[in-house]
Amino acid sequence: MTPPRIERRLAAILAADVTEYSQLMGADEVGTLAALKAHRRVRIAPKIASHSGRIVKTTGDGLLVEFASVVDAVACAVAVQRAMLAFNADVPAYRRMVLRIGINLGDIIIDGGDIFGDGVNVAARLEALCEPGGVCISRSANEQVRDKLSLAFADLGEQTVKNIARPVGVFGLAAKDIAALPEEPLTLPEAPAPQPGAPGRPARAVTMLVGTVLSAAVLVAGGWWLLREPAPPQAMAPTAPAAAPRPAALSPQDRRMSLIVLPFENGSGDPEQDGLAAHLTRDVTDFRAREVSVPVIPAATAAAYHGRSLDLRAIGRDYNVHFALTGSVRRQNGRLIVSATMNDLADLRQVWSQHYDRPDQPEELGPLAWRIANDSQQAATDAEVARAMRDHPGDLDKVDLMLAASTTRLQQTSKENLSERLALAERALKLDPDLGWALSQRARAQALLVITGLAPDADLAAAAKAADRAILLAPASVEALRTKATVLRAQGDLDGAAALLRQVIRLEPFWGFRYNDLGTILMMQGQAREALGNYLTARRLALQSDPVSSIDSNIAMALLATGQFPEAIAQAQLAIAEFTPESGRIAEYPWLALIAAETANGQDGQARTDLQKFLATPRTLRSMAQIQKIPLLAANPALLDGLIRAGMPADSQGG
Repeated sequence: MTPPRIERRLAAILAADVTEYSQLMGADEVGTLAALKAHRRVRIAPKIASHSGRIVKTTGDGLLVEFASVVDAVACAVAVQRAMLAFNADVPAYRRMVLRIGINLGDIIIDGGDIFGDGVNVAARLEALCEPGGVCISRSANEQVRDKLSLAFADLGEQTVKNIARPVGVFGLAAKDIAALPEEPLTLPEAPAPQPGAPGRPARAVTMLVGTVLSAAVLVAGGWWLLREPAPPQAMAPTAPAAAPRPAALSPQDRRMSLIVLPFENGSGDPEQDGLAAHLTRDVTDFRAREVSVPVIPAATAAAYHGRSLDLRAIGRDYNVHFALTGSVRRQNGRLIVSATMNDLADLRQVWSQHYDRPDQPEELGPLAWRIANDSQQAATDAEVARAMRDHPGDLDKVDLMLAASTTRLQQTSKENLSERLALAERALKLDPDLGWALSQRARAQALLVITGLAPDADLAAAAKAADRAILLAPASVEALRTKATVLRAQGDLDGAAALLRQVIRLEPFWGFRYNDLGTILMMQGQAREALGNYLTARRLALQSDPVSSIDSNIAMALLATGQFPEAIAQAQLAIAEFTPESGRIAEYPWLALIAAETANGQDGQARTDLQKFLATPRTLRSMAQIQKIPLLAANPALLDGLIRAGMPADSQGG
């Protein structure tokens, strides 16, 4: 019998999907699905039709399209991304749908209305390598469009991708470059034929002109990672060169916190785990890139270093970044094991390193990537502050001041630390009254001084005004929303504060300390069991910069309130050991939990001994009258009952 004929043809294949679609669906399934359908109907399908494309199929958040011309496919992809960008300009960041698009020119197999083959598979792999909002194309596609479209794709090198036997040449167009493109058509005009008797204009001159225009567009778009800095000119005399002027704060030239996340290595030796390493690298990059003012090299660009030996100094020079994050990951014996290191590229000094060992479960990968991103960001903050204090301590700008307010040293809650954070924010606001970062920091510090009783007369009216201004400037900022929740709590609006914190948690589900904030409000509302669950989540997701001593103290209080007295005793002892001598009043809380839990557990003698030990040193909470002024403590009947039975004086005179 004659075998059935297989129909093949050469085609341009476009594959697209929505970045972080699962997170969008988790926050709002109905709204996300409706938005996706609207985007397909209004912004995607019309562009495909106008560029003579055929939608082969849609798969959840994905889309597969066939074009007869790769020029049409690339022009369509750019048009779609520009339409999405324009729409998203008025949408809060946490609700934006952002596409990744990959395009390949290759041979495909036709089966009815569907298409298959390596040509399709490569397009899908290119889409996975693409940065959000950008376009990645194969070398074969780039060969066809480079002289026909006024686009400057960056050569991202040869990439080894899953299920494709040969390396794939990848070229990328970043989202910032697409945003900076002029409105005129992308197709380059044909060179005019030379006039008889007139000298012909060399084609190279046209190419150079186009290249100059494109290079300028790249720079305007912030595409600094595509170009190397020129070598500095040789000095004419043996005199020290004048110091370069400092770039304006938050300008494209401001390199503070700038980072490249290099491809994490597969530490297992098993090629099947290559996808795990690539997934973790991309997630860490995405988390670090969420702060739009911080220059982060796109994952698709950094992927060019996969499998290559690394010259970190050269990478820092080529991309003009301050830090490089490297790492390795492997699955082993049911565990997910990751090592990560960050180097300051000015001197190759290691500024942070951490080893993570987590259960190998699907729900662990997201929180792990979040933790790596935030722990390394905190280390970069500390390093940048040290750099500023070394290079220009008498000339700190608004970013220097706010980074200083965010250092690890000031994260522990104490009157001194909060007062210093407040003072730094005030200095930054004198330089820029509309700096949302500083407005949030000032409002939060003032509210925490009231909440902790460290400065009950702090100006809550000013805090509320600053928090509202921060939200007005950035309505989608989770930091601004969290600050407003803290101010509402200080003002006594617990329901309003809890509602805002739940919104923040929906937007950033791995931001562990927000569960601690919510747990504290629930404790004050008498919902101890729900509060305990939130405290335990906060402890599981805690970052290196989070005050875990406070979380452990709160867990002890919640265990006491839910009748788990032996567990409360052990947890309180742990928290007591974690607090430092300068922690202030908050370090007294686990002592109170310990004494009350010992009483409730029938250990009356030990409770009285610990109470005397507690009162033998200077304390701010030396009587029931003082304790009952703290809303969090006053809302815990088991705490109050246990302290009274242990012999805590009724008032300070009794002490």
